[in-house]
Amino acid sequence: MARKVKTPSKLQTAFYHPKYWGIWFGVGILRLLSLLPYRYKFKVGSALGKLMYLLAFKRRKIALENIKIAFPEKTVVEQKALLKAHFASLGMSFAEMAIIWHGDHKRNHKNAFERSIIRYQGEQNLLDTIEQGKGVLILAPHFTTLEVTGLFVSFLTNYHAVYRPHDNPFMDYLIAQGRSIEFDNGDKVEPVSNANTRLMLKVLKKGGAMTFLPDQKYRSKGSIMVPLFGKECPSNPATSKIAKLTGCAVVPTFTRRIEDDSGIHYEVTFLPALENFPSGDDYQDTLRLHHLYEDAIRQAPEQYLWVHNRWDLKL
Repeated sequence: MARKVKTPSKLQTAFYHPKYWGIWFGVGILRLLSLLPYRYKFKVGSALGKLMYLLAFKRRKIALENIKIAFPEKTVVEQKALLKAHFASLGMSFAEMAIIWHGDHKRNHKNAFERSIIRYQGEQNLLDTIEQGKGVLILAPHFTTLEVTGLFVSFLTNYHAVYRPHDNPFMDYLIAQGRSIEFDNGDKVEPVSNANTRLMLKVLKKGGAMTFLPDQKYRSKGSIMVPLFGKECPSNPATSKIAKLTGCAVVPTFTRRIEDDSGIHYEVTFLPALENFPSGDDYQDTLRLHHLYEDAIRQAPEQYLWVHNRWDLKL
């Protein structure tokens, strides 16, 4: 069951306690990173990822085991190369977090610089679905580009983001503030805790749009075992259940970071709303989603969040 916690709406005096100083240090690093020219943000981010590769032994071990499961056809050398590329991508996500927290869109959402670095594919799939007047669940799996996905969606439509509250109240406050977005019409929308099921259903029943990330390991009540890359893992059938309760449409969405001679830019792909979903069979629905995730992961395997223990491995 999701934890019911109340996210602080204001910066609290308690957050200046020494036990939070490590977080403040990280906040300062992100702020400094945000001040760098756009291209250099990612160079520094990539370097941070390489440092993480050297220091984060446990996460490195988890990521390598996950990669071995997903890509058994790769040689040991290829798997380790993918592992290193993943940590570089993970480091780049810190540059993206700096952009989300301090980027141009915070001051000028309508004409933000960030709009110039996106190429949309199939955005009409999302817009047409929204125009039908029913709720839309924007399904966005855990890629390292997760932080910027919500921002890029906000350039097309108003929406609510669903997130898992952090155990640390200061981190929870920072995440909620960082992911809050003021839209072109002046509306400011804050993320919705996944513990607040009532609000989630209310938004969708009223025809609102909401991002949802159900692809990580799930061991709470209602968990089902469904294969991903051929190996069963504890999975969350909530997408089917929410769609059934609200009648909402489900639009799978994938963001890919592209690096070329012109620098870093992004491709955001919206697939058509899923037909015959939910089917009435949670297992088959979840398996169908897993196949979509697999296809997207193969296009940019280094950008999926391999450091998460997706298969609940006992390492």
